[in-house]
Amino acid sequence: MSFALRHRPLLRRLCWVGAATVLALSAVVAWGALEGERRRYFLLYYVPFFVAFFVWARLRVDAAEEWTRGTLAVDGAVVALAASRMAGPLLPLSGHMLFYSYSALTTRDGRYRLLALALAADATYFKLALWDDASSWGLGIAAGVAMAIARGRWGR
Repeated sequence: MSFALRHRPLLRRLCWVGAATVLALSAVVAWGALEGERRRYFLLYYVPFFVAFFVWARLRVDAAEEWTRGTLAVDGAVVALAASRMAGPLLPLSGHMLFYSYSALTTRDGRYRLLALALAADATYFKLALWDDASSWGLGIAAGVAMAIARGRWGR
């Protein structure tokens, strides 16, 4: 039996603890260190991404029987690529759109898909309406679709 299956209850709780911790720390940062537009940007752009990550991780733990080395590798690559964007524009793609498109395409839970779609719409507003950044937006979606296809092929 794999580690994830043996420890699934603990891993599921850790995902919820992670989401709750992100929310609590975000509140402290937002109201303790940020003001105005910077606060709104942080709360409406970054915080939902982090919460969605933990919800998605919980769904992945729930489906641990379906994991293969290939699915874990692709999931890990997507998370690493999306997270790398927080260090700056190392890649010319949107980490938000990469993660939202990939996770929506590779998750069966309809509620999560709706969440990912809503958050993708939020990120789209920032990317297109506020920042006029269609390039990273489109590349992020394309990369998410490509990684979802790769997960489907390598996950067998």
